[in-house]
Amino acid sequence: MKIKIVSDGTPENTHVLNAENDEEIENITHLEISIDSFNVEAAFLVKSPSISLDGIEAQEAQIGDNTISYVGDASTSDH
Repeated sequence: MKIKIVSDGTPENTHVLNAENDEEIENITHLEISIDSFNVEAAFLVKSPSISLDGIEAQEAQIGDNTISYVGDASTSDH
């Protein structure tokens, strides 16, 4: 998904949208934009996201204060 950030410079009028259909992405709690001469980068935090990931390999994940470690191949959907 491509995103679009629309803002007038104030937090209350800043919106993160799905660029394909202009629907607002809900539950954004923090947005950080970094711009230099060669790049534009954006990072955002989402509260209570619904996530579906396939084909991801991980050795460790942090969920809240808990660290979950994986041994071997990528986890299955029930781990």
